[in-house]
Amino acid sequence: MNRRLFAHLSRTLILLAAISVAACSSDEDNNPGGTSDTGSGSADSGSGSTDTGTEADTEADTEADTGTEADATPDTEADTGTEADTTPDTEADATPDTETDTETDSGSGSGDTSIPGPDPLTRVTVDGLTNASADDYALNRWGLIEASTLQTYATGWGTADTAAPDAAANGRPASLNADARLIVLQLNAAARAPGEDFIPSSPANGVYVFEIDAFRFNETRDTGLISNSVRYQASGSTTDDWLTRYGIDLSRDFVVFAAGANTGTTGAFFQDLARAVYWLSYWGADLRRIAILNGTIAQNYAGTLASSKLTEGAISNDGFSVRDLRNDHFSLTLPLEDFLTIVDNGLNATGVVEGYDRQFIIDARPTPQFLRTAGNAAFVDTLPGQFITTAWNSTGAPSNDDAGKAKNYLPIEGHVKGAATFPWANLLVDTGSNNWKYKSRADLEALFSAAGYTPELAIDTVLVSQCRTNFEVQVNGFAARVILGYPTVHFDGSLVEYLSLVSNHPTSEFNLLPTDPAYIYRTDLPGRTQHYAASANPEAPSTTEDEAGLPAYNIPTGTGPTDRKVSQAVINRNATTTRQALDEDLLYKQ
Repeated sequence: MNRRLFAHLSRTLILLAAISVAACSSDEDNNPGGTSDTGSGSADSGSGSTDTGTEADTEADTEADTGTEADATPDTEADTGTEADTTPDTEADATPDTETDTETDSGSGSGDTSIPGPDPLTRVTVDGLTNASADDYALNRWGLIEASTLQTYATGWGTADTAAPDAAANGRPASLNADARLIVLQLNAAARAPGEDFIPSSPANGVYVFEIDAFRFNETRDTGLISNSVRYQASGSTTDDWLTRYGIDLSRDFVVFAAGANTGTTGAFFQDLARAVYWLSYWGADLRRIAILNGTIAQNYAGTLASSKLTEGAISNDGFSVRDLRNDHFSLTLPLEDFLTIVDNGLNATGVVEGYDRQFIIDARPTPQFLRTAGNAAFVDTLPGQFITTAWNSTGAPSNDDAGKAKNYLPIEGHVKGAATFPWANLLVDTGSNNWKYKSRADLEALFSAAGYTPELAIDTVLVSQCRTNFEVQVNGFAARVILGYPTVHFDGSLVEYLSLVSNHPTSEFNLLPTDPAYIYRTDLPGRTQHYAASANPEAPSTTEDEAGLPAYNIPTGTGPTDRKVSQAVINRNATTTRQALDEDLLYKQ
């Protein structure tokens, strides 16, 4: 029997047994095992979200951080927990063969036909999910690569790289097997000139190029607390379906995410590219098998482009599933309860992120949004500091016009207590003619240091990344984890979850009550969300931070086009866990 099919059958029987047991013990705790720091679990709940995947923080907050406007993965060393280098490994591929048959013959001759279970998952802690880029991005073989490297791959994939680490690649990464395929996933066409849209596919040489659809590498999930609204890590079944559509085998292939052309005025396309890496890392992909292009194909790729791309289903991954990656990278994502533990302990929480008892929270929104000083707030003329942060069912930045007034906003403004402002757009540079790229490694390190996270903190302090929807901060998270090699996790629900959880809002229907089990998750406390000194306007506190002050509640007036509208995530008031999706993802890989 095919070993991959054999393993899938084994897992199916185990899952059926688990479901049977669960059906007989429905009164048991809904947090199996009570796992400590299993990493992620932040899942959004359910479907029905009007945020369909084209939502974007690519629309939101793309202006430069001027003070008045909006601002402009996987285990890297064969699950050893050590940092990977982006330069080629001179040894053989260190990535374990996920299809290796581990069954041994007992020699008893008993004819035992029982089906063995899958290999146990190897848990990888955060420090094992980082990568250090070369100072010169043109020397990187994975992670952040330049167009020259992608061109070398696209035209010379059949030859293994033999160049020295301090020289540019001259073939596919040496760590890959000869049957590895190059799969290039373009967010859009390059449109460089008529007929010059896509990097040419070359099936005979193992090169396959697709244009991917509007799926943004996340979906609504049920965390136990939040459902049918906020978007979190895409589930295992959704991820496997997506990999099947493009024929990707993450244990064999090398995947490059690239923007064909920049359709905006900032480098917001990096939010999607970086989110893709974070998502596949979460599900167990090796960082040495993933890359994103620094800049767009249209403005940086010097090779010939073609007019056509492959269609979905053009190649097969032979039934590959993320279950075949026998590792647990879920530590990359924090559920709300773990994030609250960090906040409640003043960013010195023990036992939440394994190996790190100190945390540094960054907020990647534009600084004026963080400080509530945004001059483009929807009702800034009468309510300065309010109606800035759009809710889960609206997209983009606020604006002081009819479009901005038509949007829904969160019940409360401000920022997570203890968080540092670190706008995503500050990490990118326009090299000319709207050609946005990551700043140099040295510049990125300096920016992190200026925000308060210096290189020596990487020893005992983990970066915790969040923004409005966990898209803007993907630019920061990728820079930290994949370029600088800093330990990094994400609070996936971000502010659209966090600032929905109020208990003393003037509009009582929004409030969690003391009798609600979910009351413990309320965030409008002075120790959890920043408070402010009062002003002459009772509906708009000042922007002066004050521990003994007031929360900056957004108060609605109606549902009309120009009314002030407030929306919160869909909350289960009886919730006693926020890690339900994490438990589901962990079970999916068992």
